[in-house]
Amino acid sequence: MTAFGNPAGVWLTTGPIRTRIQTLLLEMLKPRLPDAVLRESVVEELGRAVKRADVVLEYLGLRTIGLDSEGQVPLVLVQPQPGKDPWREALLVPGGECPVGVVVSTWDRGPLALIHEVFAHFSPRQQDLVRRYVALATEGDSHERIIQDMSGGTDGGRELAELMAGARRAVQFVDPSVLVSSDGRVRVQLGSLSDTTRNLLREGVEGEQLFILPSVLFEGRTNYSDVEFLVYLNFFVRGRRRTRIVGTAAQRRVLTQLLTLTVFGLFEPGTAPPTFERLHATYGVPDRETYALLRAAHEMYSLRQGPEAASPILPIDGYVDFVVLEGEETVVPIPPVGRDGPPAWGEVRVRLHSQGGVDVRIVQEDGQSTAKRLELTRRHRKAVEIPTDSRRAIRFATDRPQFGVTLLGTSHGFDPAGDVTSFVVWLNGQGILVDPSPEGLEYLEQIGVAQMDLPYVFLTHIHADHDGGLLEKLLSGGRTSVIASDAVFHAFVEKARLLTGHDFEREGLVTPISANPGAAVTIESGGEPAVLETRWNLHPIPANGFKVSFKGKTFGYSGDSQYEPALLTRLRAQGKLTRGQYEDLMYFFWTPDGLPRVDLLYHEAGIPPIHTSTETLRALPDPVKARTFLVHIADKDVPEGSGPRKPAVFATHALLPASESLRERTLLATLRRVTYLYDVPPDTLQELLQGGEACEYVRGGIVIPKGPVRQDQPLHFYVVTDGALAVQDGRRFITRLRKADSFGEWGISHQRGIRVADVVAVDDSQCLRFSEAQYWWLVQRHPVVQDRIGKIRGLLPRLEVARARAQQKPVGDLPTALSVIATMTTSQLAAVALFGEVRAFRWGQQILIEGDEADGLYILLSGHLRASVRGGMVGQLGEGEIFGEIGLLERGKRSATVTVVSADAEVLFMSTGNFEQLVEAVPAFSWDIRKTATARREAPRRRAKGAARSDPPVEPDPE
Repeated sequence: MTAFGNPAGVWLTTGPIRTRIQTLLLEMLKPRLPDAVLRESVVEELGRAVKRADVVLEYLGLRTIGLDSEGQVPLVLVQPQPGKDPWREALLVPGGECPVGVVVSTWDRGPLALIHEVFAHFSPRQQDLVRRYVALATEGDSHERIIQDMSGGTDGGRELAELMAGARRAVQFVDPSVLVSSDGRVRVQLGSLSDTTRNLLREGVEGEQLFILPSVLFEGRTNYSDVEFLVYLNFFVRGRRRTRIVGTAAQRRVLTQLLTLTVFGLFEPGTAPPTFERLHATYGVPDRETYALLRAAHEMYSLRQGPEAASPILPIDGYVDFVVLEGEETVVPIPPVGRDGPPAWGEVRVRLHSQGGVDVRIVQEDGQSTAKRLELTRRHRKAVEIPTDSRRAIRFATDRPQFGVTLLGTSHGFDPAGDVTSFVVWLNGQGILVDPSPEGLEYLEQIGVAQMDLPYVFLTHIHADHDGGLLEKLLSGGRTSVIASDAVFHAFVEKARLLTGHDFEREGLVTPISANPGAAVTIESGGEPAVLETRWNLHPIPANGFKVSFKGKTFGYSGDSQYEPALLTRLRAQGKLTRGQYEDLMYFFWTPDGLPRVDLLYHEAGIPPIHTSTETLRALPDPVKARTFLVHIADKDVPEGSGPRKPAVFATHALLPASESLRERTLLATLRRVTYLYDVPPDTLQELLQGGEACEYVRGGIVIPKGPVRQDQPLHFYVVTDGALAVQDGRRFITRLRKADSFGEWGISHQRGIRVADVVAVDDSQCLRFSEAQYWWLVQRHPVVQDRIGKIRGLLPRLEVARARAQQKPVGDLPTALSVIATMTTSQLAAVALFGEVRAFRWGQQILIEGDEADGLYILLSGHLRASVRGGMVGQLGEGEIFGEIGLLERGKRSATVTVVSADAEVLFMSTGNFEQLVEAVPAFSWDIRKTATARREAPRRRAKGAARSDPPVEPDPE
């Protein structure tokens, strides 16, 4: 066993280990050991030979499926039991260390090497690699020492790295969305996520690839058809390969439009260029000069079908080989018919399944085959440690700079080691999220930054490495305003429509702020103005750079643009740039004399030729370079020397530090967001705040302990200002509290002698604490507050139960009529409770009658309902589900009759007026309702289609 007495991981990486194996073991123990202290104790015992092997397997949720005795130490091959599988998640973490096994110490069998079942899919050399690693690990060697010992010889390090990379590719077998041929030459994947391209680059892009589009391209908050950078990767990096995609004829039309928009912008190859008038009306192109610039950039950067300058532009079909699904089974030759080179190596057979997923079989030329039912998977979260100092700088709004910038990523979409460039510009504690990425949103959540503190997004353009997280941000909670030029904004709205089928602007899911070059825009943050100025960039599609000025300081971001003075001068001489465009591209961030116009500048230095070279930026005047940082560039590509530096990810550059006045304004803004205080006058809230105290709690700290309260013990109520807390009764989790949630009021007004639950900090948190006297002062000033608290107290637990039941419903490839409350926060549920009205019904009563005027919507709190149209049943409704939404959205008549079929039922009714008020505050509520309505409309068609098609199960793989 290891010399230090701890379990040892078996890692498929030659790099350093950043995640302890204990972290994975704790997650594996959680389903059987809810108590965190007991889990820690068991993990410690796994290094001391005190438990029997069968007990260890039971605790970890594993079962033995085989034994490998080929090496010095026998390997016990294990399979996780059905259910949530943290081991699989750890194996598939992008850029993770890939823990294929763990060595523990047992009482009856000594050191025990538990190896994941994916070991059976490794090549003989890869299996021997694992055996050698385990033998060294049982001797107590560290991972670094093991890698050093296994890298012996002249080319040992390179050979080991190649073996590790091959084994990591084989690990994809455990990904439900991926199938790899037995020889590793063909990879088939259902759907494509935002990190698919970089994952392929991390594991090594080899062989043939096939991507199958799921029946729904965008589901929940996730884009499952993010193929844009796959197309770039195959075409530009892999020698003009076309990306092979399988989907329906309708999906082909959508994907063609989508890729045309992202690759070519507002102009489509092979068709007559749209007129200025058309683009002005459709995309808001502001003037003919801008139209000419966008068209010139399109002509300059688009690839041609031939070597001649006048050759036609290569259309999307030159980048994508789209195979249309036809009949019960579609056969895709590998390589495709008509491609130059060797004859077809084999084929991929694709068959859709009526209940979601796709049956796929890869058949090789020699007759070998592999088969699997592919299912969609969510994006796997990256394993990233955020430095404590970086967290501390922005986790609480009161500590953030008055004006500053926090980096969430500094690279580009082709860098397997880095995250795409995204950052937050802080203005009085609130943020402008620039070019949001999915990873950036995860990091902000991990740090503890509330979504409501990010009311603005600045979108520079619609390439996937710049807008990949925007849809998720818009659907994550409160209202978001998108700052962009009209052309960029309307291009994004069109892209979102193609992906989701929804018009985000028309449906009120986004608030645009027009930021066209030449017209400064003023936004408000914390009661103070910030001024934004934009410019047009030189890029294949419409793109902008910007400056934001606040309280005497200015920050600038170049955005993607080819800054090359000689090229710009030539384009100006050719009449392709106006004087204003030329000066913006040359001198937006510094003067012609080389003096900086900004206090801090992030300048992109991406891959040429459509980006700015590092050599050009090294030639900038010294005063400018001193204020400039490189972004949109991989770490390995940053040159050494005196040029601009690349900033550290998660660093915060403060232009104006935090202040006491900002602290007070920030806390007051949080008070205004408390559900039951929404209309309390500002002077009352100000006076309430003066008597409060901002308290901080470390993770695991108890804010309110459960139990009796002495007569002389002071009582308090609290408002969460940042972080997250859990309300729990012993081991039983009750609810989670986040920013602007409150607690403790009921203990003052109704439960003076006892606290019925613990309130514990889940993360480092900050709360405003108020005394009992302040509570009664507030109620006396505004008696309605007590009524609202009582109503929320009565309804919120029921809505939370309904939410928990909705979350437990299975979600497959096809959208289902999920409850809209499944993803709502406690604060949002409180708003539903406050604006709703409980109504009770008995068996046989009709809640809705087909043909009646729609006056609101309903959420079923208890009971069971049946929906019928013209007397025929079309569906049933369970607790937590919403109904009546179709008539409300369409402002028409009820489309179905809903009848109580249980002994009784209770529903929460929300009138049209209250619904509109709630949607104004929480646009995502409208999105979920529309998705539910769409699912209900399409349910009869799906049932008919499923009944008409038989789905034979996938045959087992031949031995």
